[in-house]
Formats: sequence, C-alpha cells, structure tokens
Amino acid sequence: MKEVFRNIWYMARRFKTATMLNFVGLTVAFAACYLFLTQVTYNHSYNKELTGYEQLYRVEIPAMMDNSKWQSLSSRFLAERLDSMPQVESMGLFQAWYNTARFMKGNTEMMFSSCRVTNDALKTFAPKVLDGEIGWTDEDTKGRVIPASVAMKYFGTIQAAGRYFWNGKDSILVRGVYEDFPENCLIRNCVYGNMGDENKGNFQNYNYYCYLRLRQQLDTAETRKTILEPLVEQIHQMYIDHGMESQWDEADARESYKMRLQPLTETWFSGVDAGQDRGNKAVDMILQISCLLVIIIAAINFLNFTLAESPMRIKSINTRRVLGSSVSSLRLSFVVETVLTSVLAFGLAVVVCYLLSQWPFLKELTVGSIALGDHGILLAVLSAAAILVGIVAGLYPAFYVTSFQPALVLKGSFGLTPKGRKLRTALLCLQFLITSIMVVYIGILYLQSHYIFNSDYGYEKDEILYCDTWEILDKQEALRSELLQQTGVVDVAYSQFMIGTSDSYMSWGRGDKDHQVQFVALPVDYHYLRTMGIKVVEGRDFTEHDGDCYIINETARKKWDWVEMDKKLLDNDESMTVVGVCQNVRYGSTRVDNNDTPMVFLVYGENYLSNGWTNNLGVMNVRVAAGVDKLRMRQKIKDICMKLGAKHEPNVSFFDQDLENTYQDEFRFIRQVMVFSIICLIITLIGVFCMTMFETEYRRKEIGIRKVMGSSTQEILMMFCRHYALLLAVSFIVAAPVAYYIGQQWLQSFAERTPIYWWLFPLTLLAVGTITLATVIIQSWRAANANPVESIKTE
Repeated sequence: MKEVFRNIWYMARRFKTATMLNFVGLTVAFAACYLFLTQVTYNHSYNKELTGYEQLYRVEIPAMMDNSKWQSLSSRFLAERLDSMPQVESMGLFQAWYNTARFMKGNTEMMFSSCRVTNDALKTFAPKVLDGEIGWTDEDTKGRVIPASVAMKYFGTIQAAGRYFWNGKDSILVRGVYEDFPENCLIRNCVYGNMGDENKGNFQNYNYYCYLRLRQQLDTAETRKTILEPLVEQIHQMYIDHGMESQWDEADARESYKMRLQPLTETWFSGVDAGQDRGNKAVDMILQISCLLVIIIAAINFLNFTLAESPMRIKSINTRRVLGSSVSSLRLSFVVETVLTSVLAFGLAVVVCYLLSQWPFLKELTVGSIALGDHGILLAVLSAAAILVGIVAGLYPAFYVTSFQPALVLKGSFGLTPKGRKLRTALLCLQFLITSIMVVYIGILYLQSHYIFNSDYGYEKDEILYCDTWEILDKQEALRSELLQQTGVVDVAYSQFMIGTSDSYMSWGRGDKDHQVQFVALPVDYHYLRTMGIKVVEGRDFTEHDGDCYIINETARKKWDWVEMDKKLLDNDESMTVVGVCQNVRYGSTRVDNNDTPMVFLVYGENYLSNGWTNNLGVMNVRVAAGVDKLRMRQKIKDICMKLGAKHEPNVSFFDQDLENTYQDEFRFIRQVMVFSIICLIITLIGVFCMTMFETEYRRKEIGIRKVMGSSTQEILMMFCRHYALLLAVSFIVAAPVAYYIGQQWLQSFAERTPIYWWLFPLTLLAVGTITLATVIIQSWRAANANPVESIKTE
C-alpha cells in the first residue's frame, strides 16, 4: 500500500494540473449524483412513509369536463356511501382547499394552514396520537386537531389537548395533537377542524378529496355490483326529488358515475390532480439518466487520464517486472491506485454534499431532505459506484502496460500507439456526444421557459398587479376609488381567481331538457375585462348594472351553437344571460389546453346572491400604465389597504412572480438539468485539456521538426484544433436527433408549448465548439511556441 501511495503522489507532482482537474471532475460528478438522486428517491418514496400505506387509496371519478379523463375531487354523497362498504376500514374526506388560521399569542400573531375534514379523516392516515384524540363524533364536532410542530410553536409543548387558541375574538379548543406527517406525502401538517354537515347528502358538489383505508383489495366487478350500481339508482332518485327528472340520462349516468381507487403510492406520477400529483415520469427518468451520464462521463475522463499516463509508466512498471515483481501484483497495484483515487474523490464529494446541505440556496434546486443521515442506502450505492469507477479506469490500462515484453519496452516509446489513440479518441467522442445532448436539451427547456413568460396570454399581464383583499371585502369600492386617483393607475377590478396561474378553476355543470353544458366559471366584477385588456368580439362588455350574466369565450361560442346574445344560456330559472363573447385567453397554465375548453366570466346578481352565494371576489387586479414604477406602486397599494382597515399587510405581486410559483417544479427541473449540463461540459473540457496536454507532451519532437521545416504557430494550433473540431462535429450529428427526441418527450407535459427551432442546433454546436477549441488552444499554445531546438534535443 505504501508503494501505491508513492506512485499516486509521484504522478500527481509530475502532472499537477491534469491530476487536480481529473480529481475535481470525479468529486463534482459524485456530489451532483448524490444531490439529484435524492430527488429520485423523493419521487419514489412519496406517501410510503405513511403508516400502512399499502391499504390507502384515493377515490377518483371521471372528470366533469371530459369523461375520458379522471379527477381526484369527489362529492360527500359518494364518500359516505363508500364508507358504508364492509371492505372499507376508514374514510377520510378533506376540503380541496386550505385556509389560513390566525391566532394571537400575547401581541404576536401566528398563522397556520387550516383545513376542515370529516370525523375520522385523520384516523384514516393513522398518525401517532401524542395527546388527546384526533377524531370527532356527530354529536361533538368542537375543537381543533393540531400537529406537534404547531403545538410546540404556540404552546411550547406537545401536551396541548384541552388548552385553547385565541384568535382575537374567541377561544378555540385544542382537541388533540398528532405527530407530524412526513414531509414526503400529500397530507399537510396543519390545523384541522370538523366540517360538520357541510354538503352532507349533496350529490352535485365535488369539492373534496376522498381517501379510503381498505381492509382488503377491492375487486372491480364486485365494487360495481355492491356500491356503484345502487349508487346510480340513488342519484336517479335524487334527480326526481329535486325536480330534475328531465335531465336524467341513465346511460350517461352509468358512465359518469364509474369510479376507481388509486393506490396512494401511485398518485405522485398519475397526473390526475395538478395540485397533488406533481411527479413527472419523463422528468424522473431524465434525472436518473442524467446522473448515470455524469458518472459515465467522469469514468471516461478518469479512464482517458489513466490511459494517457500509461505510456509514461510502462518503463517503470516493466523495470519492476525485470526485478522480480509478478504481473498479477503489478496489475493489482495499478487498479488499487485508481480505486483509491476514486474513493478519495467520493469522500471529498460527501464532505461537499454536507456543506451544501447547510446552504439555504440549495432549496431552490432540490425538494425534500438532502441530509446525509437520511440517505444511508444511497451513500452505500454511490460508494460502490466509486469503487466500480476506479476498477473500470484502472483495469484496461493495468493489462495494457503489462502486455509487452520487458526487453522491448525498455528500448521503445509507446506514447502514441495507434491502439491507445483510437481508444482515447472513441471515449472522448462519447463524452462529446453526452455533453452535446445535455446542452441541446437545456436549450429546449429554456425555450419553453421563455414561452411561458413571453407568449401571448390574451390580456395585459405585464401591466397587472394582484392584491389579496379578503380582509376588506366591504371596502372594495372605496379601495377602487382611492386607487383610481393615483397617478399611473389605469383601472381596478375584482375577481375570485388570479387567472393564468393554475391548472384548474371552478367548474360548473348545467343543463335543461335540450342541452347539457360543462365549463370553467370565473366570477368577476364589471370592470374586469377592460382592466385586463380582454377583447369582446361579439355582443358587449359587462356594465355597472349587470348581474347574473355571462361573457363566454370563443371556444364556448363554437360548441354552443344555440347561444344568442342577451338571452339565457339554458332554459331554466337558474341560468344566466349571455351578454357577450370574448377572445380565448390563457386562463389556466400551459399544462392545459386553454383553447379547447368552454370558459365563462360571470357577474353574480340577485338570483345567485339570494341563494346563499356570497361576495368572494377577493383578488384585486390593478392595471398600471406602461413605465410606472411597480415597486413604488406595490407599496402604495399596501399602504391604502392598511389605511382602509386591513389587519395584515396584504400580499401584492407581479404576474411573473406568480408564474414562478405556478411552474416552480418545472423551473426547478430546468435548473437541475442546467447544472447537469454545465457539469458534463466542465468534465468533458477537463478531458480535452488533459488529452491535449498529454498529446503535446508525446508530440514535442514532431512539433519541433514542423517548426524547423517552416510551420507557424497558427498552423500548429490549427493541426490540434482540426482534430478536435472533427470529433465534436461527428458526435454532434449523432447527439442532435437524440436531444430532439428527449426534448419532445418533456414538452408533451405541456398542452401549450414552444416549437423546437432549427437554429438551436447550430447555435449549440457553435457554443460547445468555441469553448472546446479555446481549451485546446490554451493548452497547445506553450508547445506551439516552444523553441524547436530544445524540443528535438530533449526528446
């Protein structure tokens, strides 16, 4: 072992730069693989830390807008009937949205996420009960159930059952405390309350997530027979009881009320619910492949480095053979050197990963824990990979340097044997191939990112500021009036949702004896379309005196050919009047097809407000003139809201900020691939640098003779550049279609996406080629300018 360390130290001193770069390349590769394989681990362990996760299922039904697709939202009516099945051990119904609960502790306000659930909802997921109880009964629905993290923050102890929160008005009982759910699951750690009789027996309201814990696996045919067929009959009776018999179609009903149970372990990649199912199989596969490619590139680099060193070690190794060392011991010693180098690089990578785990910025690049203590198996796998890389890098060179007759070796030079050059060239081409694929791919990702931010949304998104006004709903007209007096404010409107920043909004289904329609419904006030700059192409815009009316989009106009302006959409009492048609706008994210779904803007009037609907237009949309200082205007909006009685400073945001939140998973992935691409490029350049260094070392005499014969420095440099340019060009020709295919697969996750422009490919080749040739020139410059007499004399 002492001999091994001496050899490593000798080569490191002789080729300081090349050794250091190779070692850095290995370290960076191992560190990057660890960091991003933690993301793969996160994806595949989602929901698997829940107690008895194998028995947990989510109820899914056909989507309202398209029965060929599935949705995760269910009705309470359906959930309660499923709960009655003997195969169901427990059922949990959760509201599909989360609110903010505000509590006071002395003069300090604390805010926690909150949600309302049914009696046994939390018991369905079987968290550890730390204090009190975590369920309710129909007779006793009081109190809240909280996680340990909330208990510690507010009370300073997990023994909080029987104690009270203070919300500024009332004391709220803590019913029980549960151990926090793992981060890597779909159930949030928040304050849970009981939903009471909300929508009990309502078969038309789909605002809940329904989860089941089964005693055993349900048979699909048996499920239909025992629950779904009777369920259709019960719903038929509901139609009759509500005077809706004319809307009943038995064939459609049996198709619409089919159901499936999705294992909770498979929800992450299912894509059914955009808010919960954020996994992407293509992205996951690309991350795995990227990690593998980085390791391969680093291994190739290490092998090339070892191969390039080999001719310089042939004489010393074979001298030891002459002195009595066995071939097997020499080969083993050589391999041990490379394995030890690789393991040392992995050890340094572990240190780097530990330091990075303490760096807050890394949270923008990763999701879930990257702490070394949480990934023992992954570290073991990567340590084995480090050993394998060392063996791969040392095995062939070990056999190569001991494959010659000692007498022949001691007399000759083996620096540029055709076999060795071909192998190193082939390995370098593979590096160029992988790097080119990664760089083209990141270009495709950037194009989609640019498309998301800069394509036409159908409204003036760049001039809009959004503000949360839920605390001052009764002061909205005063707020609008005061803002319109501010220089630079063009108009102010209110809406229930912030369009363009979500995959799903409120969906309505309506019908009469002749027509059944389903559409996305966006409640707004009469200022909205002109504030947003949305064009009305038929009929008219809303007016101040409008109520219970629609403006439909062009897609709805094409599908509903019976629609007439200023007449009701449907022939029933609850239907609203259609007053206009607006151009299609991107109301949802680019993940959904905004041009294929009927959508309406609606203004509530007396009919709806008298039937229990309330003013829920809590989003203020402020359009400012071009060139206005938006930062100053944002602060001005906050100040006016506080002056009018808001208890808390409202959140005022730009559209781009909300887009960042909407596409945070995609942008995180883009950053991850960018890191991989940069790493691949750096490691490849290290390989080029080292190969050029060794090649110039071996060809010093040839370069000297060329200089004596009249070759200029430029011609010598061109000789080296021509060689690497050809290798890069051939590799890129193979890489381009592969990168195109991979990019197209990723883009399939977007319904609205950028084209892949032809100019991306030559631009990528130019960029990679420029960096590569610059590296070659820098390394070759010294040899090309050396005194030819000295080169020939010392060769």
